[in-house]
Amino acid sequence: MQKALAALLSAALVASHSTVLAPPDADGEKWVQLVPAGTFSGRAGGGPWTTGDKAAMETIVANTRQYAGSTDLVIDYDHQAVFGAVPGVGGTAKAAGWIKELQARDDGIWGRVEWTAAASAAIKAGEYRYLSPVFYHDKSTGRVLAIRMAGLTNTPNLDLVAVAASALLPNNNPTGDNMDKILSALGLAKGTNEDGVVAAINAHLTSSTAIAKAAGLTEAAKGEEILAAVNSLVTDRTKFAKAAGLAETAKADDIVTAVQSAFAGAKPDPTKFVPIEQVTALQNDVKEMQKTLIGDKAEEAVNTAIKDGKLAPALKDWGLDLYKTDPKKFETFTGSAPVLTKTQLLTPNKTGAAGEALTEAQLAVCSQLGIKPEDMKKTLADQAKA
Repeated sequence: MQKALAALLSAALVASHSTVLAPPDADGEKWVQLVPAGTFSGRAGGGPWTTGDKAAMETIVANTRQYAGSTDLVIDYDHQAVFGAVPGVGGTAKAAGWIKELQARDDGIWGRVEWTAAASAAIKAGEYRYLSPVFYHDKSTGRVLAIRMAGLTNTPNLDLVAVAASALLPNNNPTGDNMDKILSALGLAKGTNEDGVVAAINAHLTSSTAIAKAAGLTEAAKGEEILAAVNSLVTDRTKFAKAAGLAETAKADDIVTAVQSAFAGAKPDPTKFVPIEQVTALQNDVKEMQKTLIGDKAEEAVNTAIKDGKLAPALKDWGLDLYKTDPKKFETFTGSAPVLTKTQLLTPNKTGAAGEALTEAQLAVCSQLGIKPEDMKKTLADQAKA
């Protein structure tokens, strides 16, 4: 594609293949055929030119879009946009319509035209009937490269348009003011030859592609899309610069350095902070130590209560559970429990089977803790089974 676009400067401009126009739609728009598919010649014997198959025409459409950029292709009256460039001929070059969209179809390349009110009225009135395109082509092969424009005309004439086109690109090698403008736009010195111009155009296209990729776009992105993406990136960079405490015009390297410095300053002081994994492990160790400690205290307290006659030996497991659950409640119970007799301590009811009476010590526990005797019997029975 880049070689094709670069060849535009050395290609000839031609107009041919007049298209019979139908009246515009109610909204002033109409699809018109701009060039046919395959090989064709002009009325005055020019050509042959070729647009190739549908895939080749897709390339022509892509070249045309890249060539036109963000501007629409113009349709003028009687090729005045071309004749106006010829000294002594002149012309107003008013627009009759604008080509808003291109499509490669099986029978050729078509364009969706938005007609002006005047052109629409003229076509409906029969004042204009034909459409004649102007396109770039490779002079040696006749291969169509891109479409430049089209004109409303009643006498499409290949020779006249070809002469007018030669005034723009005489001998296929622009010179004089036009060439100077091209060289200036490309940043080249006066007198640069065609090879230098082609190389500059290719470099420009390569740069545009690189910018599009850097902006997160596809290689085929249009100029306005690239501009919008770059403007967005510049806006974001300005925000980053402000956030980093720098001027809006700060360079990217300065912004990166400032952000890296801010991150480095935000690192925690290892003397003041402990990794969360170590904190979690320490908490688990403390919990285990607490369990061990309270278990030891429960064993000591229950053994003391049994020794002092405050708790029957058969209730040891129950006493351990109570202490581990609520030490104060256990201490309250043992503090207010009567001292058991020797008989009560030596003959406890360990089975708690249905129908068996509880001992006085067990009844005393029920009374102190508000436990129903049947619940106590069930507990003792469960312990015996265990």
